[in-house]
Amino acid sequence: MLENLKQKFPNALTNKKDTDDISNYVWFEDFRSILGIPRSEITAEEIRLLELLFVPSINPNNLNAHPGSSWKNFLSEPNAPLPLTSWENVRFLHFKLTHADFSNSDFEGAFLAFVPSDAAIIWENETAGVLIEPDKDELLSNKELIAITSTLESDFYVKTRMFTGRFHPVDQDLRHHWTQEKKCFEMAQVHLPDIKVTDLADIIPYSLINDPSFKNANWFINEILGKTKQDTELIKTVKTYIECNSNATFASKQLYIHRNSLQYRIDKFSEKTGLDIRNFRHALTAYLILLLND
Repeated sequence: MLENLKQKFPNALTNKKDTDDISNYVWFEDFRSILGIPRSEITAEEIRLLELLFVPSINPNNLNAHPGSSWKNFLSEPNAPLPLTSWENVRFLHFKLTHADFSNSDFEGAFLAFVPSDAAIIWENETAGVLIEPDKDELLSNKELIAITSTLESDFYVKTRMFTGRFHPVDQDLRHHWTQEKKCFEMAQVHLPDIKVTDLADIIPYSLINDPSFKNANWFINEILGKTKQDTELIKTVKTYIECNSNATFASKQLYIHRNSLQYRIDKFSEKTGLDIRNFRHALTAYLILLLND
């Protein structure tokens, strides 16, 4: 059966010796043959399907648990291939330590003990790294991360700062998202040094101040609004609500809608974007993004 797959994947290999880097391929075996399919030519759904039919020679689940250098290479090297993984969407939790007079493996073990889902930590250096968290049912909230940082600080006597990114598909654009989030985290450490856990909502106003041209505007708009930017009625409602100083009664009259309808749209916007515009900081971020989107 593996031989028949060559018709669908003509660039597949039948011998690991035919490539200098077997990690660029997804390998499957049956009782008499082996086949390596280029990772750039196969989807995560196809991998899962083939896993039901054949024995994976390189198991994606093992790579999730022990990512080794594949994720680090992908994030740090522009031409590095995507890691072989069964994850479809991931987010990055960037972290920075004030010092490292302890074992990284000890800190990593303590950190991962708080993570409810399958995750991996990649160290950039002795004091900085990123936790890669797949999109699962149980996700770490910023409130939970603040509690985790407090516990880690008391256990290791080290100050910890974190930045939570947003979920993205595991594709070649993932490196760009990681780079942009890393810049945001660096900015947060400068402008918001006393906040243990920050995110995009915290840093966007400072990004605008530091870069008046806002050359990364489209990235921020897509990160915050996503598909919501196409909902003109919802965008108008949120913008009007903020311009009415978050006065629901006044905003309802301006929009000629019932107050309950206004509340429903505000809740919908919060659910879609992660911004609670009843909070001043989130309202400021939302308004800046809406102005840029115009």
